[in-house]
Amino acid sequence: MNGPESTTFEVKEAGCRLAVIGVGAFEQHSYHLPLETDHFFASKLSVEVARALDAFCLPSLPYSSSLEHRGFSGTVFMKPDTLKRIIWDIAESVSEWGIRYLAVLNFHGGNFILNPAIREWNMSRKLPRMMLADYFNGLSNRGENLHAGEIETSLMLHLAPEKVRAERAPDFVPSWAREDLTHFGVRGISPSGVWGHPSRASRDKGERWFEEGVRYLAGRIRELMGRFEELDGQAEG
Repeated sequence: MNGPESTTFEVKEAGCRLAVIGVGAFEQHSYHLPLETDHFFASKLSVEVARALDAFCLPSLPYSSSLEHRGFSGTVFMKPDTLKRIIWDIAESVSEWGIRYLAVLNFHGGNFILNPAIREWNMSRKLPRMMLADYFNGLSNRGENLHAGEIETSLMLHLAPEKVRAERAPDFVPSWAREDLTHFGVRGISPSGVWGHPSRASRDKGERWFEEGVRYLAGRIRELMGRFEELDGQAEG
């Protein structure tokens, strides 16, 4: 596996066909988790996924489409089209090294633009082929934990417990549907910024969800790469 500390010549000699990039966010996570939470997870898990796939690990994106968290101090947001164009520019950059596949690992639930952006890229038959995998899709027993709840608090207890202010963690599950974030944003639905049960978090749960996430993401990327290669082989035949 290669990464940011590699030299130009090491990257060239390694001849990696697959690059991995995590997409995080920098946004409010209530009173008990840091603003960097999503980016922190993206950085930690992407390294492990890249190692499992023997891939080049790009630095994770610290900012993304956090529009639903506007109104909370500390939140930095991109417009969806900005994120789309950044992902495309990264893909174009790695194509010049001979990278054939770019795996985009999503760690922020508001990045809906990634799906149509990657679909549009792939349907244009450009290289690298882009693959999208969402960390949260690979977790068992997710419950009602949309933001700053049991899952994220548990992960942080596992990875960096010193960053968790557990005594300040409020439980809150609104009666609104997730789709209503489009209408009211997080602040209009949950003034504390929480959607879930951080009080149920534990380090053991965080370790399990970390390992599940790595297995799922690596397995999903292998599956998608295999399908791309199968289709390419049929086209060449």
